[in-house]
Amino acid sequence: MKNPIEKTLIVPLTASEAFELFTENMDTWWPKDPFSVTGDTSKVSFANHKGGDIVETGADGSINVWGTLLAYDPGKYLAFSWHPGRDADEATMVTVTFTQTEAGTRCDLTHGGFEILGDTADAVSSSYLSGWDLVLGCFAKAGLTPAIA
Repeated sequence: MKNPIEKTLIVPLTASEAFELFTENMDTWWPKDPFSVTGDTSKVSFANHKGGDIVETGADGSINVWGTLLAYDPGKYLAFSWHPGRDADEATMVTVTFTQTEAGTRCDLTHGGFEILGDTADAVSSSYLSGWDLVLGCFAKAGLTPAIA
């Protein structure tokens, strides 16, 4: 399957809050076990500007770049390369659009570009098909929990 994966969910947050949760607070909801390079004790940081990186820092201080922001429009849109555990030249592409609705914010995630992975494209895209459900389920659950300042 080399077609882009498309996922949609609505979280009970404003678009700005949903964007902030997805980016600045990614470390609080991302399921690092099993979706990280170095495990659940790692930290994940998300840059707040185009050209910045999404980085996992392992408990041992090791750095793993997961991707680079290609577009960053707070409260509205993100686009980033995506290659956790792989070289940057094998990066796929993820976009996320945040749209305010009466019920909260609709988040539309599209993950494509799997053809760059050649013979492994089908296996990798198939794993992301269910993987994004789990990841976005964690994001949605975090969106239900009020932030404590």
